[in-house]
This record gives sequence, structure tokens and C-alpha cells, in this order.
Amino acid sequence: MMLITERRSPFYPNIQNVPPSVIRKLVKNKEIQLIDIRQPWEYEDHHISGSILLPLDYFEDLFQLMLNKSNIGIICEHANRSTWLVYTKPSLFKEVKVYNMLGGIELWMMMGYEVEKGMDDNGTLWYKLLTKNLR
Repeated sequence: MMLITERRSPFYPNIQNVPPSVIRKLVKNKEIQLIDIRQPWEYEDHHISGSILLPLDYFEDLFQLMLNKSNIGIICEHANRSTWLVYTKPSLFKEVKVYNMLGGIELWMMMGYEVEKGMDDNGTLWYKLLTKNLR
């Protein structure tokens, strides 16, 4: 039996849809930076350790400010928002390899992987950048 670990479109070669197990391995090996595109209240309720919150509403405005040219993982609760983002705004990701986590954080938790609760510096970075750029 063959295990499918990724799905890729020939139209977007730098975007891969992968399950939480692949994301977890990439995070543990420090090969990607996770970007959580949910709302702040969702992040505060539960988030993957080390992920940076960048709410979808502000993604286009702030992504380039947060981008450090490393590979990224885009995550949300069920993978609906992340899938919409990577396939409707592919021009944002021309310079990086993007991993879209299938099943979202919900599947991550169903697989028994660890999450954290509460707001941290990674959860407020987007707001600091936003208010700094509005001045």
C-alpha cells in the first residue's frame, strides 16, 4: 500500500498540500515557519507551538513584512481558509515554498499532536506590525 504524503498542482509547483504529520516533521526539523491565519481568539484558545499568528484579514498587508525567505506552513482550523488563501493568492508566495496543512489544527489535535493555549508574543506580532505601519 502506498501512503500519500502530499498533493501538488502542476500550476503551483511551490505549493504543497500535506497532512499534519509532514508539517510536524518539518517543524521539528526547523525546516519551515508556521503561519496561523485564524482569528486572535482562535489562536488564544489553542495553537501550535512556535506558530506566528497572521489573521487572514491582514495577511496580504503584513505577509511581506514577516517573510524571512524561509519555507512556510500555512495553517488554520480546518484547512478551508488556508487552501483558499494559497490558491487564490499564489502571487504572494512566489519567493517561498508553501506547505498547506490539510485537515487544519482540528486534524492535528485528532492525531494527538501537542497544542498550547493562551496568547504569546507570536500571537501579537501581527498587531504590533500593523499599528507600527499605520503611524
